[in-house]
Amino acid sequence: MKTIRFGIIGAGNIANKFCGAAKLAEGADVIAVASKSMERAQAFAERNGIPQAFDSYEEMLKTADIDAVYIATTHNFHMDNIRLCFDYGKHVLCEKAMVLTADDAREVFRLAKEKNLFCMEAMWTNFLPQVQKAKEWITSGAIGEIQAVSAVIGFNGGGNPESRLYNPDLAGGAMYDIGVYPAEIVSYLVGEPIEDCMGVWRPHPVTGVDERATFILRYASCDAAIQCMLTSNAREYMMFNGTKGCIELPWSSSGTIAKRYDGRRQLAETFEQPLENGFVYEIEEVVRCINEGRLTSDIMPPEATIQCAELYDKILRG
Repeated sequence: MKTIRFGIIGAGNIANKFCGAAKLAEGADVIAVASKSMERAQAFAERNGIPQAFDSYEEMLKTADIDAVYIATTHNFHMDNIRLCFDYGKHVLCEKAMVLTADDAREVFRLAKEKNLFCMEAMWTNFLPQVQKAKEWITSGAIGEIQAVSAVIGFNGGGNPESRLYNPDLAGGAMYDIGVYPAEIVSYLVGEPIEDCMGVWRPHPVTGVDERATFILRYASCDAAIQCMLTSNAREYMMFNGTKGCIELPWSSSGTIAKRYDGRRQLAETFEQPLENGFVYEIEEVVRCINEGRLTSDIMPPEATIQCAELYDKILRG
């Protein structure tokens, strides 16, 4: 298997986590980083043991001998960053939310196919062991037919209108930052396209972005109610209720866990696995796909990103 050499665009906190995961992942090596500030790029490179630092994204793409790019800028820059990477023939792994509208999502994957390049939204949670175990339970019929799903995700972001979380110019808001997680995990585990959706959201008092949002997704077989918020350190969980039992997926930063209950609400099975860095699994998927000549991932396909972007269009602007 060929080692995939990554460059990074954007030297923020989440890129640090990516670097840590790349050191643990099989077949990945980060060899370059680019930021709009050379001082920032060099500090990031020294901190993460990266040999090359650039203060120009284009210069890195022209100069560094990289195969793929991890894009870790704020959401509003993603579309331009992706186009630039494609112009230089680089595969792309782009942080969520990958783009801001469904039209942009469709255009990204059209371009990737046209240029014969791999492209994936960095929805790392879909690849986690407990999510894969839940998929196995659902597919095997262990909880019967899913009837209803509920999910809550949220943290207190502080409310500072100058923070990227609340800045409309940086595509701030709860749905783009964290609502994307349950929306895409639930759809992946249900295994059906969204037929309809409805939602409400509450604006930040100064900037007007969605600081809280609640939305309902309708599938052919079931419905899902999802809440996301930047105003509360919520008890985060996902619950899949079926005709023969249910699955609980609590979020965890120290390990991965999934619990399956039987039809009498009794705990039937627990899956738990130590977790050092959850980004490892998505990186290994990118490495595998590129080595196999694949342009997309079955676990995180273009349709999932496009479908989620359609939710932004309908709930936030529709």
